[in-house]
Amino acid sequence: MLLVYAKSGAGAVDKVSERLMGAQLGKKFAGMAGATIRSVAQGVLGVAVIQAVLAGIGLLAIGVPYTGLWTLLVLVLAIIQLPTIIILGPIIIYVFTITSTVPAVIFMIWSLLVGASDSFLKPLLLGRGLDIPMLVILLGAIGGMILSGFIGLFVGAVVLAVGLAINCLWSG
Repeated sequence: MLLVYAKSGAGAVDKVSERLMGAQLGKKFAGMAGATIRSVAQGVLGVAVIQAVLAGIGLLAIGVPYTGLWTLLVLVLAIIQLPTIIILGPIIIYVFTITSTVPAVIFMIWSLLVGASDSFLKPLLLGRGLDIPMLVILLGAIGGMILSGFIGLFVGAVVLAVGLAINCLWSG
């Protein structure tokens, strides 16, 4: 749904950036902005979906009621860059009260791995294909999310990436 006007939007960004910066530099910055948006979509949103699916599988396997709701909450927390253990922690305690020890421990280990997967999946997916450091994109995504919500997730990363590139261009 968000990609309906992607081609015309990319054309408009190309035209504006070429008009502001010249043909060669404008194409470079427009391409970098597009690559940054793709990187954030793959890194932040991709990791959030992976975490939610893995958490949902664990919740479904152990038989937690309202699995879909808990999975959705894990997805929301992962998108806004909060630890998923905020949701999964109380569920782990609940699972220890309703099942025997071995399945509860297995579920706890699974849930902790789901929460920790953020730390190694995000660096793999976030800065891929860009000359911009992954930390700049991550900080831009988090700051943009705090400032402007879901759209800020992308805008913040693009603003910081383009700002860093302009700073590097100016400083030589």
